[in-house]
Amino acid sequence: MKVVVTGGGSGGHIYPALAIIDGLQRHVDSLDILYIGAKRGLEQDVVPRHQIKLVTIHAKGLLVPGYAAKLSGMIAALRGLWEALRILRQFRPQVVVGTGGYVCGPVGVAAVMLGIPLVLQEQNVWPGFTNRKLAPWAASVLVPYEEARRNFPPKTQIRVVNNPVSIRLTESRDEARQKLGLDPDVAVLLATGGSQGAMALNHFLTSWLPRLLEHSEWGLLWMTGKRYYPEVMRSLATIDLDPKRIQVVEYFYEIQTYLRASDVFLGRAGAMSLEDCVAFGLPAVLVPSPNVSEDHQTRNAEVFVKRGAGYLVRESQLMDQGAATLERMLGDHDLRGQMSRDVRALYNPHAESDIVEEILKVAKG
Repeated sequence: MKVVVTGGGSGGHIYPALAIIDGLQRHVDSLDILYIGAKRGLEQDVVPRHQIKLVTIHAKGLLVPGYAAKLSGMIAALRGLWEALRILRQFRPQVVVGTGGYVCGPVGVAAVMLGIPLVLQEQNVWPGFTNRKLAPWAASVLVPYEEARRNFPPKTQIRVVNNPVSIRLTESRDEARQKLGLDPDVAVLLATGGSQGAMALNHFLTSWLPRLLEHSEWGLLWMTGKRYYPEVMRSLATIDLDPKRIQVVEYFYEIQTYLRASDVFLGRAGAMSLEDCVAFGLPAVLVPSPNVSEDHQTRNAEVFVKRGAGYLVRESQLMDQGAATLERMLGDHDLRGQMSRDVRALYNPHAESDIVEEILKVAKG
């Protein structure tokens, strides 16, 4: 069976695609996967590390300011469409799976033009521009929450399935903490601004850290992002950090170990960050990025809060509202326990296999 997978520009599109590929590889015996990404996209670095065949086409975002940038994006999209048509004609897949991002546009249009069934997987409550425009022509659109249904055009073939998360970790919470050298009894906050880090979150944590240090029963796992790490470490140079309670790193290379060792999450409201919280039962304090297209992180956070799984704090309110919320959660074992149960209730351990099942159904007509 031949399958084309496309999606890129950011980890939020790439990692769901990789999880879907992982599921296909484990459920389909004879499988030939081709990943179509964008030239200069993050997928050029990430996808080959997973031993997946990658080809690239020209593609740029269209939701950009300025006529010149929009024109450049349109020219790249037309060029990418021609390249995608050539690749699909040569590869001849039974199905094309798209996870969004601007590269998904030309590939999805090419699939429709060639009569190849198209499956879209949307990670957010508010769908991205590409998936929204391709949806009417897709054989199936997979969304993570029921609330996403109303944000697609009428008659879109929608199925509600959680975002795919492959849990490969077998360690218990105590084993994860032992591996990281953490005190087994502290209430641990996992804080991250995403793969690139977030300046606002780093500034908040730097200011709030003395307050955390006053509580010996609280701990912190803090990922700064590589570009912010030197600055953060300079600001903490005069503070004695006990690694059994507080660890500051530039990147979580074994993210699932850190998730398993933690009790509360602080970070952005990207779709896959939320799905990690669901998979590991972490109640969250969510700070939507004000710099993402169409404010989709706020919509994600609102759905999470509605289900009792976390709190939404605006970036501008971090120093006051954020600090108070974190201190309440870290200091209240019963509250954390109830919220953790509410988070776990959202988890679908069969999401990956459900997505694979839908793809195979579409591929077989």
